[in-house]
Amino acid sequence: MLAVVVTFAVLGVLTYQGATAPWSPVMNAWSALPTPASQLAGRSPLELQGAVLVQAKQCRNCHSLGGAGGLRGPALDDVATRLTHDQLIRQVLQGGGEMPAYGRNLSPPQVTALVAFLETLHPPGERPARNASAPAGG
Repeated sequence: MLAVVVTFAVLGVLTYQGATAPWSPVMNAWSALPTPASQLAGRSPLELQGAVLVQAKQCRNCHSLGGAGGLRGPALDDVATRLTHDQLIRQVLQGGGEMPAYGRNLSPPQVTALVAFLETLHPPGERPARNASAPAGG
């Protein structure tokens, strides 16, 4: 009897810890958390298509946007200040760190749309990251 009680107690504690740990993916984020309207205003059709892909490909299970979503990956609110256009493409296609590669799950037009949207994610007045070897002003 004691073994059964201990087993259920351990399972309960581990389940609770797994569901509340800060690294846990938010597995209903893709359906329960719509992309914030503030991230959609003034976007081009291509960028809006990328925003739809963020939702459809469940990026927010691991990444937060507008303060909501998963905490396993970095927040996407300022991703454009950290990664250049080429780095965004590489990260999406090849993954890295704990992020899986999506190169086999996205078509080239989808990657283009997704990266176009991600490039818009930077604080107002802050310039996106740029390739250090590119000429100034570009």
